[in-house]
Amino acid sequence: MTFKSVLLASLLLTLNACVVPPLPGQTTAPVSRASGMSASALLSELSRVAALSPEQRRRELAALDNERRLDDLKRFQQAALLEREESVDAYERSLRSLAAIDDADPRAHTLLDLMKKSLTARIELRQQTARAQELQDKLDQIKALEKTLQQRNTLPKPP
Repeated sequence: MTFKSVLLASLLLTLNACVVPPLPGQTTAPVSRASGMSASALLSELSRVAALSPEQRRRELAALDNERRLDDLKRFQQAALLEREESVDAYERSLRSLAAIDDADPRAHTLLDLMKKSLTARIELRQQTARAQELQDKLDQIKALEKTLQQRNTLPKPP
């Protein structure tokens, strides 16, 4: 298992442990099974996508991109597939897919919020890494310029 999958599994198990069971005599709200947007369905979809090879993910993503209208479960599939890509554009597309999902039970909604936060953090990390690299390049240029100036000053002047 990779670190990301272990982190996601532990995060989801922790989240599942935070669910308050209903009080005795209290009826539970019916889970939205018709839409397929229960938390368990979303978790199983995440684990299925994690087990796919990169080529299988690309094929499934291409098939979803070719569909005209996506229901909420298909949007979630698309977001989960895009989350595995390593580009800011894919992360932003995944966020847009997650934002379009509106019919989810409370536990699934919590999972969607966690995915949105994770994607937002990844985007910010990529941007900060790019900015740090730019600053490092500028710093290296300044050091090189300083070195050439020092060498110019130490050269003996001809009489």
